[in-house]
Amino acid sequence: MMADPILRLRQICLLARDLEWTSNLLCTAFDAPVVFRDPRMAAGGNLTNTHIRLGDSFLETVCPTDLAWQRSTTQTRLLERNGDCGYMAIVQVPDVSVASRSMAVQGAGIGIVSGSWNVCPGTPGSGLAGVEAGRYVLGESLPKSPGTVSGVNVQFHPRDFGTLAEIQENWPGHGDFPHNKGAYFPAGNTWQNGVDARPHGSVTTGFAAVEIAPRDTDPEEMCQRWLRGLGAGCSIDPEDPATLRLAAGQSMRFVEPEPGGATGVVGVDLWAVPGVDRKFDELFICGVKWTLVAPPS
Repeated sequence: MMADPILRLRQICLLARDLEWTSNLLCTAFDAPVVFRDPRMAAGGNLTNTHIRLGDSFLETVCPTDLAWQRSTTQTRLLERNGDCGYMAIVQVPDVSVASRSMAVQGAGIGIVSGSWNVCPGTPGSGLAGVEAGRYVLGESLPKSPGTVSGVNVQFHPRDFGTLAEIQENWPGHGDFPHNKGAYFPAGNTWQNGVDARPHGSVTTGFAAVEIAPRDTDPEEMCQRWLRGLGAGCSIDPEDPATLRLAAGQSMRFVEPEPGGATGVVGVDLWAVPGVDRKFDELFICGVKWTLVAPPS
């Protein structure tokens, strides 16, 4: 059984103390621009962020505000414990109503820790004027009405999935690859306008794999949880029972943490741009190992 072509590792999120320094470093290393800063996140008072487009993938960095440090939030405590680190893996699913229910019962069954829907008049690339949002209810379908763009994001606890986990469904056009220009709400709704002129930078065309080191859970068991939760035709690699295969050659690898080392998102493989000299083989930024790999033939 083949994975549904929509089932993709679409976004990685990092957690950093210094948003501008980290974002500038990532932009330089991956030859890619910041395409969005979420004003609604900033208005919440606890976090600010940037989104960098890496071909058909997105790299988000979030940073606690002074108010968050004063309040001692989950993010500030994580930074105090681990320093700058990988924070979340985001997978695009074909049907959030199905995947949200199956993800919610995995592991200890903690269920949804956060979720929202967004609907905006317009088309992909037309901006967010008039956007409406609300709290997502487990099992709800993504609203899809002509003349609108819409999206749902649902997050699940790191204890159940080895890292903060999020699933996404957006409409319309989230299944059109490569050079995707469909709706993808986490990165706003204007990034699409730059795809034709520059589909990707000179380093990478997007994510090939994420490596997750779960805390206190066997990597093979964690892989099975994601398999059961995501469904949609994903499969276990027959040569490695701790690797989950998604669509388009992407994968999720689950590994034992290094002694005294970080847990959660610890590594990301990037598809190298074909036909150009690689800028690096591997490097470490924000507590994550980034590795350039050959694109699928």
